[in-house]
Amino acid sequence: MSADTFTSRQFNQDPTSVKRAAKKGPVKITERGVVSFMMMSIDEYLEITGKNSTISDVLAAPNTVGIELVVPKFSTVTQSI
Repeated sequence: MSADTFTSRQFNQDPTSVKRAAKKGPVKITERGVVSFMMMSIDEYLEITGKNSTISDVLAAPNTVGIELVVPKFSTVTQSI
């Protein structure tokens, strides 16, 4: 499988064409001639990593009924200027 290559400038000027290419296969994005990023469809990523469950799937699993989920309380700090 060969990957299409786009410069970061091409990516910034026309992200739609890069996303379109990523639907067909992995896309390399270069900065000054060096590959800096890879872009691929989420389906391809999930296939490669073997990760196909979401947090909702994990929490809804039958063997997790007795597990307590503790979520820390979020607080904000404000400062007067």
